[in-house]
Amino acid sequence: MSESVTTPVAPGSAPTPKKKGGKTIIFFLAAAGVLFLVLAVFGIYTRNQWTTEVQARNDKSARVLVEVVHPQPSSGVVHLQLPGEAMAFTDSPIVAQTSGYLKKWYFDIGARVKKGDVLAEIETPEVDQQLAQAQAQLKVAQAASDLAEVTYRRDQDLFKNKVIAAQEFDTAADNFAGARSTVIADQAAVGRLQALEAFKIVRAPFDGIVTARNTDVGDYVAAGSETALFRMAATSVLRVYVTVPQAFSSLVKAGEQAQLTVNEFPGQTFPAHVVSTAGAINPNSKRLLTELEAANPTGAPLPGAYVQTTLDIPIDGRGVLVPTISLLFQGTHPAVAVVGQDGRVEIHKINIVRDLGTRLQVSDDLSSSDQLIVNPPPGLTTGTQVTVVKSSQLVEAQ
Repeated sequence: MSESVTTPVAPGSAPTPKKKGGKTIIFFLAAAGVLFLVLAVFGIYTRNQWTTEVQARNDKSARVLVEVVHPQPSSGVVHLQLPGEAMAFTDSPIVAQTSGYLKKWYFDIGARVKKGDVLAEIETPEVDQQLAQAQAQLKVAQAASDLAEVTYRRDQDLFKNKVIAAQEFDTAADNFAGARSTVIADQAAVGRLQALEAFKIVRAPFDGIVTARNTDVGDYVAAGSETALFRMAATSVLRVYVTVPQAFSSLVKAGEQAQLTVNEFPGQTFPAHVVSTAGAINPNSKRLLTELEAANPTGAPLPGAYVQTTLDIPIDGRGVLVPTISLLFQGTHPAVAVVGQDGRVEIHKINIVRDLGTRLQVSDDLSSSDQLIVNPPPGLTTGTQVTVVKSSQLVEAQ
C-alpha cells in the first residue's frame, strides 16, 4: 500500500497561485513606453523644425531689400528728348485768281516743281471779252482826250490874244482835264483785266512738291474760291515744333544744336538747330513752344511725320547727376541714401543745383561708385542694414 507525501504549509498563510500571464503584461508595457518615447522625440523635432522655419520667415521679412543706382558725372551738356512734328518750311494752297474753265494741268501729286513752272492753264472767255471791251473803251477815251487837248491849246492862244472870253478858255481846260482822267481810269480797268488774263497761267510760287490736286480738265474755276487747285509744300527745309518743360525754358537759346530721329529711318539722325521760342510759358501746360529748323535735301523725313528731338543744352558742369527716384526728404532738406560696403545705410544731405526732369544735378561730394537706393522706403535711417538686389529679385521678394 503506497503512501502520499504532502508539502507542509506554514500555519496562517494561503497557498500562492502560479502567474502564467506576467510576461505578456511586461511586453505591452515596454512597447507602450517605446511608442511614447518615439512620439515625444518626433514632437520635439517637428516643433524645432517649425520654429526654425518661422524664424527664417521672420528674418526674411525683416530684411530691407533695395535696388541701387550710381551717380553719373555731369558732362556739361543735357540731352533733352522731346516729341515733335516735322512740318514743311512752306505749305501753301494754290487758288485761282481768275474765273474760267480748267484747260489743262501739268503736275500731279508727288511731283517736284521749280518756282515759275506752269501747273495748269485756265480758259477765261468772259474775261477775254471784258478785256477787249475795256481796251476799246480806252481807245475812245484816248481819242476824246486828244481832241480835248487840241481844243485846249487852241483856246489858250485865242485867250492870250483876247479873241475869246476867259469863260470859254476855262471850259476847254476843264474838258481836257476830265478827258485825261477818263483815260487814266480806263487804263486801270485794262490793267486789271490784263492781270486776270495773266492768272490764266497757274505757276508754282516756290520750289517744292505738289501734295494735292483738287481739280481736273473742264472744271469751272471761280476766282477766290476756297477750294484750292493745288497744294504745295517746300520740303528742302523742315520746321519742327516742340514744347520745352519750364525747368529748361531758360536754357534754350536760338542756335542750340539738336538731332532728329524718325522711326522710319532707324539708326539715322538728322541735324537741326533752334530758331526761336515763343518767349512765354503756356499757362496751361507750363511749357515753352520752341521752333527748330532742319535741312532736308533728300526729302526724308516727310512733312507731318512724328519725330523725336534731342536738344543738346549746355549747363554748368559741376557736381554729379542723380535720378529723381533716389531722392529722400529728411525734414525740409533733400537727401539720398547711400549703401556702404558693409550693407549699412548712410543718409547724405544734398544741394540741388538744377532740376533736369528725371535727373537732378547736385553739387555734393558724391562719386560714381556710390550706391544710391532707388525709391528709398520711408523711415530709412543711418545704420539700417539692407540687402542690395536687382529689380527682378526685388519683384520676386515682394
